[in-house]
Formats: sequence, structure tokens, C-alpha cells
Amino acid sequence: MDTHHAAGVDTGPIVHRTTVDADPIHAFEVFTERLGDWWDPRLTPDPAAFEGADVEEVEGGAVVLHVDGEDYPIGEVLVWDKGERFAMTFHLALPRDHPTGLTVDFAPEDGGTAVTLTHDGWEADNLAYRGKFTEWPHLLARFAALAEQDPGLG
Repeated sequence: MDTHHAAGVDTGPIVHRTTVDADPIHAFEVFTERLGDWWDPRLTPDPAAFEGADVEEVEGGAVVLHVDGEDYPIGEVLVWDKGERFAMTFHLALPRDHPTGLTVDFAPEDGGTAVTLTHDGWEADNLAYRGKFTEWPHLLARFAALAEQDPGLG
């Protein structure tokens, strides 16, 4: 039996990959430190009032969207391995008591960086929301474009 399907519903991770023309440290920094610059305001509680985002650069740190003067926590940092891996709990548009997980791996590839995003943690209590998460390729394209505007020196 396929353990990633429950009653015909896919419970496996959502995985998307992109390659960025920048080194892994720079890609990691843009992904985390500039989340508010590449995140699409459409994917926030109030797109017209989106003011940015912050990621506390420490395991256990908060990941927060800022909308109209309010803070909207969307997760907590689980792994902060600069230039290699960032992981967090993720509960944007999900029940807060049943978060999923995001893991983003950064690996050198052909003078750039392969970035692999894995959205997992799908279970009975949050599975009904899985189908809403179709925007990762769009978000990764926004992230890659920003990282490549100023590829930095690492």
C-alpha cells in the first residue's frame, strides 16, 4: 500500500525545485532575510495592506508577515543552516494547531544554486487544505528573480 495516499488523497510532500544563478549563501539570505520582498502579497490576509515579513535568524525564531500594522505569525524556524538548509513549521492558511513543515535545501550546482522546497507534514487534520498550495512554483520564480537581480559575492 502507498503510504502517501489516504482514501485516494495525496498525503506526500509537495516538492518544487528551481536553480538560481547565485551562490548558496546569497540564495539562502534572499530566501530568509528578504522573504517580504519576494512573497506575493496576494497570499496574505490583506494583499493591499501587506508590509513585508521577518524571519528571526535562529532556531525557534518566529516567521511573521506584517499586514496593516499587525503581525501574522506563519511558523517557527526549525533549522537555520546558512547556505544549506532552512526549515520551519508552516501554518499560513492552515489550522494553527496542525501546522505543516517547509524545508528548503540549497546546494551548489553549475555555478549557481539548486533550491529544493519541500512542503510536508500532511495529515488527517490538515489534509483538506493541501490542494490550496499550488503557488510554490510562482513564489520560487519570484524568489529566484530577486536573488539573481543582485547575486552578491557570498
